[in-house]
Amino acid sequence: MLLEKLPSFELQDVNGNAMSTDDYRGKKTLIFMWASW
Repeated sequence: MLLEKLPSFELQDVNGNAMSTDDYRGKKTLIFMWASW
């Protein structure tokens, strides 16, 4: 999935502030997601 276009979506940061993928469009960005089972 490297270098694939990320769809637009919105999440909250650790402080509860809204973050949108559109805010980072055109910038090199690493998105790290994990799950704990």
